Amino acid sequence: MPRTNTKRKRNGKKKKRGRPPKKKTRQKKTTKRASRKTKYNKNAPKENFFVLCDGKQVRSVKELADVMEDIEKHVFEHHVTPDSNDFAKWVEDIFKDVELAKKLAGVKEKGRMQLVLYKHITHKLW
Repeated sequence: MPRTNTKRKRNGKKKKRGRPPKKKTRQKKTTKRASRKTKYNKNAPKENFFVLCDGKQVRSVKELADVMEDIEKHVFEHHVTPDSNDFAKWVEDIFKDVELAKKLAGVKEKGRMQLVLYKHITHKLW
């Protein structure tokens, strides 16, 4: 009698031999750190883009940091005055990042603002 690929269990039912079925794997949960990575690259809604006085649009915090290098002095001074800081208000109102907004509010120089933005983004990623 030829041998088959089945084996009888005690209750009389046949059991197939071979590799067991694959177990379902759990998907990784997203952590706060993972969501922070996207927070600074995430674009604001189109109606909430920051429009500089020269017409350029800024869509994200990362883009704001990048734009600081090329922004002209008079444009920066238009948005950052001794009384107010439009960049800090935008970050707080649109991205709800109070910590970064407070840091930006105290900055009155273009180079320093770019440094604060990059440091904050880098710190939150690591």
